[in-house]
Amino acid sequence: MLTQETFEEIREIIKNYSGITFEDKKKYFLENRVSQHMKELGMTSVKDYLLALRLSQERVRELVSKCTVNETYFYREFYQLEAFAEELLPKMAAKKRRMRILSIPCSTGEEPYTIALIVNEVLRDLKRLKIIGVDIDYVALRKAEEGVYEDRSVSKLPDAYLLKYFSRNGQGWEVRPLLREAVHFMEGNILDRRFMRSLGEFEFVFCKNLLIYFDPREQRMAAAHLYDVLTDDGYLFLGHA
Repeated sequence: MLTQETFEEIREIIKNYSGITFEDKKKYFLENRVSQHMKELGMTSVKDYLLALRLSQERVRELVSKCTVNETYFYREFYQLEAFAEELLPKMAAKKRRMRILSIPCSTGEEPYTIALIVNEVLRDLKRLKIIGVDIDYVALRKAEEGVYEDRSVSKLPDAYLLKYFSRNGQGWEVRPLLREAVHFMEGNILDRRFMRSLGEFEFVFCKNLLIYFDPREQRMAAAHLYDVLTDDGYLFLGHA
């Protein structure tokens, strides 16, 4: 569907907007997402579509949303959460009355809500913390704010926590107000230095499985921005990838 030249221009547009790099082997994946986007826009001409991307940041934003991977669930990478709950959170709470936690990318919200759940179980006081979830994908953020999840997303949660922190509705499992009110969501890009600095500093930063989508230059830039927002005594959690 896409010529190599068109593929290269579209992936460069995506990279300039989000930092995400698509290697040649990902051409089929990108073609699929472009095809979906063109269909939604009622376009049949790749040339017209490319022009739309050049002229409209909103069209690029929509395409980037389609290209991000939002495969996540509650209690993902439990071993890290266990260390956070049993060792690091109590240690930090003994030193500081107020703490801030950043989840970037937060995707559809499972991670920051999991963090809020853990904080409430360990400290019994969510008011001591401010939890911020950041993602570049506005569609994922909309789902995060809705706070309604399918059975698959909550399958790793202990039943006691599921019943305590979620209510069953016709669409799935809905996050109860206690957790929902503890998490604030924002659209943003980790490569945007001004945006990252505007967030302030955090005692805990969760940035899982994001850097693998960047080339070495963007990886260094993202790492520097993470360092900027981490307090001197803070902790950074990276994904296994």
